[in-house]
Amino acid sequence: MLKLLNDLPQESSTPASQTPTHTLPKLVLDGFLRREELAQQLGLSPRTIDRWEALRKGPPRVCVGRTILYNVESVREWLRSKEQQKATVYIRRTIPRKLKQAAL
Repeated sequence: MLKLLNDLPQESSTPASQTPTHTLPKLVLDGFLRREELAQQLGLSPRTIDRWEALRKGPPRVCVGRTILYNVESVREWLRSKEQQKATVYIRRTIPRKLKQAAL
């Protein structure tokens, strides 16, 4: 029993500002979003994301089992590809039939 008590981690008396900072290992899913998170980021419902998947018009996805993940960089690239330049509007001018027939 005494050995078990000695094995417990001891609280340090040094202030938190003086404790060494350890870098946490990079998480495997760092940089990926779940469907709900993506929908929230884009201001859409998760059902819209599902619809995009069915129509194959949404951002690229990664399937891990039943979990669908979206790479943040891929989503950004997909958004950039959807960016539209200022479109030039062409107005088709038609000649009234009476004038067209008179010209012939």
